[in-house]
Amino acid sequence: MLQPLLNGVVQGSLFAVVAVAFSLVYATTGVFHLALGAIYTLAPYVLLTALEAGQPWFAGIAAAVAAAATLGLAAEEILHRPLERRRAPAAVHLIASLGAFLVLGQVVVLIWGSDARVLRAGIDSVHNLAGLTVTGGQAVGAVTAGVALAATFAWLRWTDIGLQFRALASNPRLLATLGRDIRKLRRIVFAGSGALAAVAALAAARDVGFDTNVGMRTVLVGIAATIVGGRGSVAGAAVAGVVLGIVRAQVVWHGAARWEEAATFVVLAAFLLLVPEGLSGFVRSRASRVDGAT
Repeated sequence: MLQPLLNGVVQGSLFAVVAVAFSLVYATTGVFHLALGAIYTLAPYVLLTALEAGQPWFAGIAAAVAAAATLGLAAEEILHRPLERRRAPAAVHLIASLGAFLVLGQVVVLIWGSDARVLRAGIDSVHNLAGLTVTGGQAVGAVTAGVALAATFAWLRWTDIGLQFRALASNPRLLATLGRDIRKLRRIVFAGSGALAAVAALAAARDVGFDTNVGMRTVLVGIAATIVGGRGSVAGAAVAGVVLGIVRAQVVWHGAARWEEAATFVVLAAFLLLVPEGLSGFVRSRASRVDGAT
């Protein structure tokens, strides 16, 4: 029973990184950043191209993360910033982001084709720890996700820019009145979201490979985690990402892989019906009840 739990935690930690990437944009700007799926798809192909050109791993990873951050920034500058100036409704931002996903996805197919690829040569290493099986890809994924999440939350918690992000999420007009550069903050959040998605994509590609359809599947889990975690709660999205990873691993272990997408949306539907405020809202309401009772 511990093996599927371990698998779920590892997979869920990468989902958590994607959920944080999506939630950062959604919480601070209100944009449903579907184009993040195409950015996630592209990153492993950039790394693969760099490796095939004879570049070292660190250079390829840097290029992939930089490309993802640049595309995230481009989504803000080309799509969402002009729409924001025109006071476009959220549905227009959503359609524009979906269009960007479709266009960029087709560009990836045209350049690299639709065949599945891998980022490692040969069979992955396997380690046995206390009766549990851990592959080299899983180890890389867990460590990468842990470092990425720790760095992101430390940045949000203890830096001035992180404080401004929290203020942007709660009251952007007041933040602008105080003289903060809202446009700069939006650029940073879109670029940072792309970079985080690339980190998760590269770690997942190292473990299980990748293809042109992986981005939207993963980002849909990130969106579900954002809603389950609580709208506007980046920490809640991260926790929900791990929870969804565990649920999906249990379904695959005890059932079949074809049911894991259905299981994700069953969990999402249950939260929408029973706990619409999400995990973070539920925790806050319980805490307030306890404080009120005392």
